Amino acid sequence: MQDTIVSHVGICTQDINRSIAFYRGALGFTEVSKTAVGPEIGPLIEIDSPQLYLRSHFLEREHFRLELMQFDHPPAEGNDSPDAFNTLGLTHLAIRVEDIEQTAELAEKFGGRVLSHTEVSEESLGVKLIYILDPDGVRIELMKVPGDPRVAPGEPV
Repeated sequence: MQDTIVSHVGICTQDINRSIAFYRGALGFTEVSKTAVGPEIGPLIEIDSPQLYLRSHFLEREHFRLELMQFDHPPAEGNDSPDAFNTLGLTHLAIRVEDIEQTAELAEKFGGRVLSHTEVSEESLGVKLIYILDPDGVRIELMKVPGDPRVAPGEPV
């Protein structure tokens, strides 16, 4: 098998600066690089436009890389409401945090929304979970769970 590594997850944004501020200020990401591309990338992203212009910024947190993209032309499509959770495709990002309340407050301060009705906790186990939305409606699970953050939740397979 060929040696591979996961590179990043991409998120299309309406306002790249607002999204950078959110991911840095609320979730502790660090901006590491940026680039801009034009029509030469069109075939890869399946957008056929001679005026294609895309700005891309890469952020990292704990070896996880996120690409935030803003399409200056053609403009982004869609709205800031997440799809139903049982819609096919990527459903959410999950971030382990030490203090959910503080992170939720920061999320709102930086243009996100807290979905307070999603809060689930089991205090006897030290577990608390809640969803927030980034400024473009991307669902993010905030997790406070005990144990080694390098171990996936659930039973080993």
